Amino acid sequence: MAMRQGEREPWDENCRVIPLIGGYEGMSSIRESLEAAIDQARQGKKGHVYIANWRLNPLRDLSEDNPWIVQNRPWNESDSAVKDQTIIGLILRLMQSGITVRILLWMPMKASIIAGLGPHMSDHNYISDAVSNECKRLSRDDPSAIDRGIVALDMRVAPPVSSTHHQKMIVIRVGNINVAYCGGMDLAFTRMDAPDPLHLYKFDPKASLDDLVDLAGLNPPQFLGGDWQSGEMLSEAIAVRNGAYQWPRGPDAIYDALKDATGTTVPETDLPNEVYGSEYQIWHDQLLKLEGPIVKTLEEQFSERWQDGGRVYETGFWGSLHLLNSQVIFSSNTAIKDGKILPLPVSSESDQKQQYAGSSIVQMWRTIPLRPERNKPPFLRGEFTIMAGISNACQAAEELILIFDQYFFSGPLARLLNHRIKSDKEKKLCVILILPPYADEHTLEEHHARKLALDDLIEGLSKDQSQSIFERVAVYDLWHPNRVPGGIYCHAKVQMYDLSLLVCGSANLNRRSFTCDTELDCAVLDDDLVIKHYRRLWRVLFPDIAWPEHIDFSEGNGGWGRLFFDAFKNAASSDSSFLIPDPWWNSTVQIKPVNTNGKTTAEIVMKPPRLPANPAEARKGPESWTGIKREQDFKDDYLEEARTALNNPDLQPEDIQWSPLSDGLAKVKDALMDPSSINIKMESEICPDSIIADGDPVAPGRLDQIVFLIENCGQGDNWPYRVA
Repeated sequence: MAMRQGEREPWDENCRVIPLIGGYEGMSSIRESLEAAIDQARQGKKGHVYIANWRLNPLRDLSEDNPWIVQNRPWNESDSAVKDQTIIGLILRLMQSGITVRILLWMPMKASIIAGLGPHMSDHNYISDAVSNECKRLSRDDPSAIDRGIVALDMRVAPPVSSTHHQKMIVIRVGNINVAYCGGMDLAFTRMDAPDPLHLYKFDPKASLDDLVDLAGLNPPQFLGGDWQSGEMLSEAIAVRNGAYQWPRGPDAIYDALKDATGTTVPETDLPNEVYGSEYQIWHDQLLKLEGPIVKTLEEQFSERWQDGGRVYETGFWGSLHLLNSQVIFSSNTAIKDGKILPLPVSSESDQKQQYAGSSIVQMWRTIPLRPERNKPPFLRGEFTIMAGISNACQAAEELILIFDQYFFSGPLARLLNHRIKSDKEKKLCVILILPPYADEHTLEEHHARKLALDDLIEGLSKDQSQSIFERVAVYDLWHPNRVPGGIYCHAKVQMYDLSLLVCGSANLNRRSFTCDTELDCAVLDDDLVIKHYRRLWRVLFPDIAWPEHIDFSEGNGGWGRLFFDAFKNAASSDSSFLIPDPWWNSTVQIKPVNTNGKTTAEIVMKPPRLPANPAEARKGPESWTGIKREQDFKDDYLEEARTALNNPDLQPEDIQWSPLSDGLAKVKDALMDPSSINIKMESEICPDSIIADGDPVAPGRLDQIVFLIENCGQGDNWPYRVA
């Protein structure tokens, strides 16, 4: 990154990292770090907190000791809070304790209201208004507090209309609290799968990774009771009276700043009820708690993004007129001087002494898309280190690649994985992929994109007798063995490569995250940490199946991956497993000739895959499932097949009668669902002979080829992929 170029290595050594599993562990750890910062500030040790989120719900409750949490119910008017640990409550308490707060929030453009993002915009406006009002209130007694908190509503995104800022990170540097968080979890509704009387789990935010592993037998990490701030329960979580949000207030915060804050829209449910239930929905995330030098690196990346080029406005009347692309709206004019964004304070090592007691090497990877409006460094050429890092890790892995992902749409990545499996002469490398069972929205388009990528992944591989198990490839969905419906939404963006590398962050494995949205991952190189994370994940997924102690993990490339793959496959088939095979392959198509007005056309009748209707079905093969259909096909996919079946090479899409859903939706994928800031011809080309660039994989459409083109074949505005 620009701030460290030429000064330090492009990674950070001596870091302490704890991988956190699930929203309960993640939000509990973040909450306690913020509370520790407040305690430090009240002792006179000031500092700052930086937050970047795609979605920040002001009433997201992080508390654990308040009465409604203890009783596992929504809050009500008679409740009072021991501490207000909602997002907005914590922000106010941070500012009131003297801590400087800076918040970067993606702000959808005004036209996004028609896409259902009105509540998203409303929440972020509310936070901006609240922070602005609180600065004005505090500055009446202390003029220096006028810039105590600033929110940036950020629309400095890539040109495609659906581009976003998707990073999720927090940096806390107050007194002796020097910690950062990076992962896939927004501080938002639905994300906190929490304990209840049937799922007793107490997470200790002060525990080391060794402690968490040692305690796994007595206090096992697990899927819990779901989130009371989810589904149809959101209407109870967000009470609006007299045009204002209502919730149990805490005794140690002042709420005057909220009197004039706008934004009172109740969001719709994040997930479809028929798959994930109408209440207490379960959402799976993972994130990293980070200490050591990586904290400064993430602090610097936040500062770089804060100062990215664009048209600058202050909130208020004029700012509200400019909810358009390539703009940023600040909650205070103190962020701006002479029309330019002022830099943020970045701690020096002498200012913030840290104890470097960790064993991990951590490297920050980012996607910073191309944006033609930029006219200054550091992002003139963008940054695509997430895509490059994942490509390199896939090529280096020899035994096992384990993936959790929300949107596995990347054909280029799937083709690279397929190539690695086929080219492995020792037949050791295995791939395990864990996905959500059903899309959150745009269900047909998302399932279609996923199906195409999975088809590329297993192309030419033989199929095992077990469902969704192919030659050294297994694809699973998260599924609860005892709930109806049983869907668990996999939102985690995590990969583990062999026994050495853990990658966790905001980026999904698709074109959007690789090239279009602003993303942030951390790659952790630490053999000891990786094997411990495998063990904890095993305990979550297979609570009644013992860890495979018979496998010798001491030999890094001694064939343990295949043994683990087989053990994982067997554990996944158990009655208590939280996985089911993904049924994308379990569809049939029937093509029949039909006479339409004297012309022979094709009728295509699809039988899409289904999900299980109940726990008993889930332990049978997908061929027996009778639950909700998962539509995943477009008629264009079968045009060539229909031409062959009817012996008519001139058959056109309009000559096909199609049974499932409406036509033409496939085009939505590139334009809206999976856009790019780079010309997508990169997915079909190789470097031209006219450019001297050694090492070309000569593999058009594969991820390693795309990375090579971006890094080695740039030639100005037109050829091929980004500005020189």
